[in-house]
This record gives sequence, C-alpha cells and structure tokens, in this order.
Amino acid sequence: MSSAVPPSPPMPLTAALPDPAAIAAAAPAPVVAPPVTALLADSVRDVAVIDTAVRLAGPRRAPLLIVVALPQHPHPPPTPEADEYAARLVMARVLPRVRRSGLAYLPVTHRGTGGGTRLRAAGGVLDVVARHRSPVVVAATGGPPRLDARTLAEAAALRGAPFVHAVTPAGWVPPPLRLAPAG
Repeated sequence: MSSAVPPSPPMPLTAALPDPAAIAAAAPAPVVAPPVTALLADSVRDVAVIDTAVRLAGPRRAPLLIVVALPQHPHPPPTPEADEYAARLVMARVLPRVRRSGLAYLPVTHRGTGGGTRLRAAGGVLDVVARHRSPVVVAATGGPPRLDARTLAEAAALRGAPFVHAVTPAGWVPPPLRLAPAG
C-alpha cells in the first residue's frame, strides 16, 4: 500500500538576513574582569598601594575595589556619616591617580571589630574582598599592625584565596642641596 505524500512547498532561494540590531541585542554582555583590591589605611603608603593596584588592573581593564580600613573605635561606635567623612579624607589622597588611569572603581569602608586576633581582623578585610570576588589584594608591608600585607597573606593562606601583593614603598630621600658657588 502506498500513500501519496503531498510535495512540500519549494524553499525560497534567498533567505532573509537577520536584523543587525537584533543580533547586537541578543549578544551576551561583555565579560568584566574581577576587581583588583587596594587596601588603604590612611597613611603615606596608600599612594604606592594605589599605584601598584592600577598597574595590575590596567592591562585587563579590571575595576578597582578600594577598601578603606578605618581604625577601631571604643564605645559608642561612630555614626555612618563620620565613617563616610573619614573615608572621603583617605580617598582624596589617591582618587586623582585612579581617575587619571581611567579605571572604574568601587570604594568600600571597613571598620574592624573591637576584639579578636590579628588573623580575625585580617579575615574581616578578606570577607569584604570575597564578597566582591576579587582575586588580588594589594596592601602595604608596613600597614596598620593587624592589617599589614604579611598578616593578610597569612590569613589568605589559611583560607586558600586571594593572592596578596605586598607593596614596600620606596624610602624618602631628601633632594640634594644646591650650594651657591663661593665667590
């Protein structure tokens, strides 16, 4: 028994090309590199830390996560406005360099808790870094006692991540004296 199958309609020889705007709208969003973290501690070393962070983030066009570590305060805790003002003062020192680089940045304020060990204090900073999925932290070797690069590296080694890049700023050398010729 044979059945008669109706022939299919002929295919057009020219297919309609898709709209370029529809292709662009359907394209996946560009992948943003994970941020490079710079740990600032209200010291002169912050400039060296931010310069190194910009150098590490620049080739990948990765944004900067700028963590401003504020000192611990006794009771009562300061108001959020006081924290914001203190963070702005620290950021004022480094923000011109960040803006000049053209990188995106996200400032974050971190105030450590009163008690605990030095590794717990470093762990608080690493918690902030982990929330933002940053694989690299740039910190000064001579930072605050509980948040220097060595303590952060030790705490990061116990956790398994992130990589801590230690920055040792160059020492200050006075400019040479220019003596007037004797005469």
